Amino acid sequence: MAMRTATPWWLTWQHLLALLILFVAQRFLGHWSTLQLVATIASVAAIAATLGLRVVAVIRTATDRRAVERTLLLATIGSIAGIALWFLTTKTGAGIVGAGHLSAKGARRWDVSLTVLAAIVSLASIVPMVMIEATLGLARRDRFDLDVKGSDDAVEHRRVREVGLSGLTIALAGALLMVTCNVAGERNLRKDVSYFKTSSPGASTKNILKNTSEPIKVLLFFPEVNEVKDELEAYFEDLKDATHKVEIEAHDPIVAAGLATDYGVKEQGVVVLVRGDKHEKIPMDTDIERARRATKSTTKPSLRTFDGAVNAALMKLVRAKRVAYLTVGHGEINDPDSLDPRLREQLPDARANTLKDILRAQNYEIKNLGAMDGLADDVPEDATLVMVLGPRTALGDDELAALDRYVARGGSLLLALDPVSDATMGPLEGRLAVRFDHTPIADDKEFLPSGGPQVALTNQFSSHASITTLARAASNRGIPLVKAGTLEDAPYTGDGAEPKKTYVIRSMSTSFRDLNDNQKFDDGEKRDRYNIAAAIEGPKPAPVEGADPAEAKDGFRAMVFSDVDLFADRMGMQGRQILVYRETNGGPLPDDALRWLGGEENYAGDITSELDVAIRHSKKEDAWWFLLTIVGAP
Repeated sequence: MAMRTATPWWLTWQHLLALLILFVAQRFLGHWSTLQLVATIASVAAIAATLGLRVVAVIRTATDRRAVERTLLLATIGSIAGIALWFLTTKTGAGIVGAGHLSAKGARRWDVSLTVLAAIVSLASIVPMVMIEATLGLARRDRFDLDVKGSDDAVEHRRVREVGLSGLTIALAGALLMVTCNVAGERNLRKDVSYFKTSSPGASTKNILKNTSEPIKVLLFFPEVNEVKDELEAYFEDLKDATHKVEIEAHDPIVAAGLATDYGVKEQGVVVLVRGDKHEKIPMDTDIERARRATKSTTKPSLRTFDGAVNAALMKLVRAKRVAYLTVGHGEINDPDSLDPRLREQLPDARANTLKDILRAQNYEIKNLGAMDGLADDVPEDATLVMVLGPRTALGDDELAALDRYVARGGSLLLALDPVSDATMGPLEGRLAVRFDHTPIADDKEFLPSGGPQVALTNQFSSHASITTLARAASNRGIPLVKAGTLEDAPYTGDGAEPKKTYVIRSMSTSFRDLNDNQKFDDGEKRDRYNIAAAIEGPKPAPVEGADPAEAKDGFRAMVFSDVDLFADRMGMQGRQILVYRETNGGPLPDDALRWLGGEENYAGDITSELDVAIRHSKKEDAWWFLLTIVGAP
């Protein structure tokens, strides 16, 4: 028999629809403020009307009919209580109860606790309400009947109560699952033992943040539930713990449409780093399989190279763009097309694409500097750094004189030479007190088997800020010297005090100058540790007459290398590894060298990458592996 209640069936569904509209208005209509306001007012009015009608129904009815209406009233009040608890998580609600000045950690606890509590209360109210309505049915319940107080139309309150309690049980079971999942998420212990893991914050990235005065805000625009977001949150939590200068916020760009618009975010899967009024975006794949895959994309990094992307973004935030001039017109590795084609065919193919990527990552603007660009007259005033990368033909006297004047007034110069060239240092030899010897070195004990003795290996690095990462890994990381020349002391011919000079890279003690270029150790040749790279700091230049002493520049900084291949793209089994690999023959050498030359040695350190890099064995190591295979395996 149908049960005739004092209120119609559609009153409950109107209430639930109003709750849904309120939820949509607050979660999805943030960027349409007028529509959001209208929807909110309409839904709140409908909820209030439902509450009022439920109260009237309880007052105007009796016996079992009143008990049923009282049960529906309690469920309605519970759903409204859930809304009230959710309101306290908003900025306005927290301010009303005095929770608006909590710390970041306290505010997160407040938000999580009340959100979970609001969900539990709402679930425990709405589920029983829906199940009671399903039990009461639709027949004879299409209008209000507040005047009937008799029991001639039976209402089985016991059945309604049992159904309501069943709904409450289901709701509480669901609430238990929600709480359990939340606790598991908060107390989650993550340990990725697979090779394909997300890169962790590198020393360079940590140093950048430690040396900045203003914290960085991290905005993660991802779906509410997303594995890539979880990986990135773990990365930034590690960075936060190490530096205490990171604030992390996660937003769904659909929900927080207004905030997403402010930062130009048009899709899900974007990390925004904010410092003051500046921000940088790092787009990511939202699919975990694609995000973990090695990629050569410079616009969308993978999780395995994410630290490099963060490092580059931070450099753009913490300081203004600088200018790096690369000389051209002499067959440099950054300008190989300037060589005669017949001569170029006789020389190894060397490029500087990776080095240019490193410069851009450190927020340098790259400009060419040749005779047509004014090198014969002078180095431009806006130059932060000048790089001469393996000229095959000699620079003109006027060009060398311009570089000498640039260094004398406190400039920064990276000079990488190569034995297979006609290049000389000219007046820079006396200015820097370093001479370049074109005789190539060889090492018949420690070398790459694929390249021969003139591709010697070395791990002899001094403790200097220009090679921080190499020095820390010296015991297990060597670099190849591809037909390298050598450096030696030269008389200082500059003005004032002699510059401070440190030889930062040397060859192994088994190496020798290959005087006859036959890759064999012959009589008259000497095994020794030969100088490969020098870091030179000059005295402060003489002050300009009438200038403010406080504005006086520091002394010059220069690095001289006898092997330009240290800055060339590394070749391997997978072809030229550039962009994603950010790897040169010198490994992390260019990163730290450029930071030191730019006066940013505080930012030096490794940039973590989880990409698979080929293992390079020396001839001695290969011999041991061969012996173990033949003797040890049987």
